[in-house]
Amino acid sequence: MDANEIRRLIINLIRKGAIMDVDCARNPPMCRVSVGDPDDANAEGLQTNWLPWLSLRAGTTREWNPPSKGEPVILFCPMGDPAQGVVLCGLYSDASPAPGNSPDTHTRIYPDGATIEYDHATHSLTARLPGDATVLIFAPGSVTVQTKDATVRADSVTLDAEQTTCTGGLLVKGAFAFEGGMSGKGGTGKTIEIQGGASFTEDVFAAGVSTSKHKHPTNAPGAPTDAPIAGGA
Repeated sequence: MDANEIRRLIINLIRKGAIMDVDCARNPPMCRVSVGDPDDANAEGLQTNWLPWLSLRAGTTREWNPPSKGEPVILFCPMGDPAQGVVLCGLYSDASPAPGNSPDTHTRIYPDGATIEYDHATHSLTARLPGDATVLIFAPGSVTVQTKDATVRADSVTLDAEQTTCTGGLLVKGAFAFEGGMSGKGGTGKTIEIQGGASFTEDVFAAGVSTSKHKHPTNAPGAPTDAPIAGGA
């Protein structure tokens, strides 16, 4: 092996390059890398064949986050052979600068502008999604949210359940409407109180007495009426 061949192998052990193509349909998925400048005799530019890229995990726990075209990478070539190379992604560039400059945050930005950030100094987790984004949490067992205060702001909120239970007080500041009837009780020593008038389109019964159709026993003229008779007409 002459000196030029040894030099070539050493140069090819670790190279900087950029993703030139990605094939996510392959098994395993692979990419091609453009390395160096073909017009620079000292850079010895090359374009690789299809090579695997390194992922954070690829065992029983697996992660999928494919590289994008033009992304800066490092090419590791065992024995200086690019045909055996593996690709390491994760180099910032002018085209793809770092998404933050704080030592206290972990930030991830997606191509559509979605951002997920955790600030361990302020203990705050923020997810900013684009205007037409949706969020789905699928947990067949149960979901528990435990916090001190919770606020939900939306144009509309739907609770789709066979039964919804509120274990504490419930304050409705806007109009309250219900369908399918309503029932309840005041509890021991408690009554139901409404401040303001009430309008009903049908009859109302209180202690078995119709408020619109109840009758009184016949009394002498001018005498006070007796208690109403239970029931309607």
